[in-house]
Amino acid sequence: MNQLLNNLKFHKPLFKLNTAQIEILKDPVDFYVNLHKGIKSAQKRIVWSTLYIGNGNMEEFLIESLSNQQRRFEQLRISLLMDYYRGTRRDKKDHTTPIDHYLYLRMQNLLANNMKLGLMRHPYLPQFANMFEETAAREIFNVHHMKWYIFDNKVILTGANLQEQYFINRQDRYMVFHEANEIADYLDDAQSALLQHAYYVDFDSNQKFDPLRAQPFKKQQYFKEFHQTWKIFKFSYKEAAEIKSDDEDYQEQQQEDEQQKQEENNEEKQEQEEQLSQEEMLQFYERDLIVEQKIQERKEQAKLILNKSFNKGDVQNIINRLEKALYQDQERELDEGEECTILITLHIPYLQTDEDKLVFTKILEHLDQFTSVTWASGYMNFTKTIRNYVNNTKTDIKFITASPNANGFHKAGKAKSFIPYLYRYFELSIDKPIFEYKRNGWTFHTKGFWATLQDHSTMTIIGSSNYAERSEKRDNEIQAYIFTQCPMFKQDLKKEQDQLLNYSEQITKEQIINDSEIKINWKIKFLSKIFKSMM
Repeated sequence: MNQLLNNLKFHKPLFKLNTAQIEILKDPVDFYVNLHKGIKSAQKRIVWSTLYIGNGNMEEFLIESLSNQQRRFEQLRISLLMDYYRGTRRDKKDHTTPIDHYLYLRMQNLLANNMKLGLMRHPYLPQFANMFEETAAREIFNVHHMKWYIFDNKVILTGANLQEQYFINRQDRYMVFHEANEIADYLDDAQSALLQHAYYVDFDSNQKFDPLRAQPFKKQQYFKEFHQTWKIFKFSYKEAAEIKSDDEDYQEQQQEDEQQKQEENNEEKQEQEEQLSQEEMLQFYERDLIVEQKIQERKEQAKLILNKSFNKGDVQNIINRLEKALYQDQERELDEGEECTILITLHIPYLQTDEDKLVFTKILEHLDQFTSVTWASGYMNFTKTIRNYVNNTKTDIKFITASPNANGFHKAGKAKSFIPYLYRYFELSIDKPIFEYKRNGWTFHTKGFWATLQDHSTMTIIGSSNYAERSEKRDNEIQAYIFTQCPMFKQDLKKEQDQLLNYSEQITKEQIINDSEIKINWKIKFLSKIFKSMM
């Protein structure tokens, strides 16, 4: 492990945590419950980066909780960042866009000066991309695909978006990093740098939102400024990391600073509570009751949705878990693990930020140092470089991907009906065992990398990248590389893999070629050449 980390020294900063600070979540409901837990615990900041938010009742439930929390803590800063094109895609059924929910959130009397909503859009996209207004066709060129959900110093890293399916029956990976203030600060600063040059909604405007009109948006004009802002952000953290590594008293000073900040915050909070008059307390209580009533309504609607995918016993169990998250405080033991090292890579092609490509290529160059690898991708369309490393190594590697029926594009409409066939065809380029995820009524969105090294240490990668052509060449991505020798954490990772493999079946090249239902014909081969770089 140390040898591999030495080869990655060029990447900074590195973060150190105790493995007990990392909680692995097992399913979509766990993810949804932990979003509510995070909102409930946040007092200083909520920072979300996602592809989009959905239009369902479970999403509205989240928004109600978000609104309620800022009513409780008016100093709470909310920063939201998502993809411009996905965020303004209009739903065919109810004609709403994901952005409408954020405007609704603003109408819940959230403080405009404490809330920022940015929409990332590729600065070099051709003008004809706007011809496909409010449709999915615009997303072919690039999307903001980074996912992180920060609540004060708690960070959730995942590949999941904020949409109903991702809360119920779309399997992904999820890790909660508790008391990870350095990681939270780093990603918060990254989001701030991106927000400076994103489109952002002007909440002071009374005009109806229209994504094709300039008035509700403010936008920085020069791409050079954007590039410079990002360079400054990266440079400042690299310098800080180098200074930190030379400073023996750094950790002690950090602990003293954190303790002093906590004491100051407690004193300030006490003063604010003492200043509240009886009348103000009554008004706050009345407002709180109204929001709690709305939350209860949303919860009942969420229960109806859950009933469609789970039996009554499971639904009641889920609701109980949600109740526990909202109304009971639970502290996690953080002193039972061992040290781990974490690298976070940010990948933004149009800013020439290819950290993930550089780091992951180094990992591939040292594949022979691993004794076993499990590798998951919901959309498995590897680059030529990855395929060469994989097919030429002697290391035991197995892949998990979506079966055609568990592919996210299954039943996505006539125009997209061929996409699961293409991903099935791409599987033929891999000479290692492939397992397809098959779970009735579920889709597979998991992406990740689990590896055991020759010294029995372990490494895992969690993030937004599918390791696909478009992940490297088009989309904005984030990955976290975790290295440790902790046997308990290794056991948790093994359980995570086993859970995915329990719903997966191995498939051979012969089975793919001879499959009578999913036929790989000349049309699929022809379309694969056209769309490969976009998938």
